[in-house]
Amino acid sequence: MAEQNNNENAVETQVETQNQTEAASGIIINASQMQSIDISERFTRSKTTNGWRVQLEASARVTINFMTSMRKFEVVLMQGDIIERDGDDLIVLRNKPADEYRSQRGVSKSPLARTSNERSALIPDPPQESTV
Repeated sequence: MAEQNNNENAVETQVETQNQTEAASGIIINASQMQSIDISERFTRSKTTNGWRVQLEASARVTINFMTSMRKFEVVLMQGDIIERDGDDLIVLRNKPADEYRSQRGVSKSPLARTSNERSALIPDPPQESTV
């Protein structure tokens, strides 16, 4: 009898492990309120039993747009991070602790990263002196 209980416990533990998802940090969103997702870089998408899974192939800015009040949620994710829809949950799984993502800058070019030609187009030429 004790051996049968141990076998049942082992099976239960195995089933629980299969349903677990591990991540260094993450976000869970109510997917029923989501309207669309904008991902700024390359990714792969695969179907799952209860939804889908997107894995980023490069660092990207991800914008999740909601149906209510034109709300949106923006987050910068790194290569290998995963966005997963599981039933009514949208889960953002990050490979690193949340503190490391706070130091990440947005993926778009900053004014300092632009080339000198682009910068010079933004800054008007200084007035030229003229002698009469």
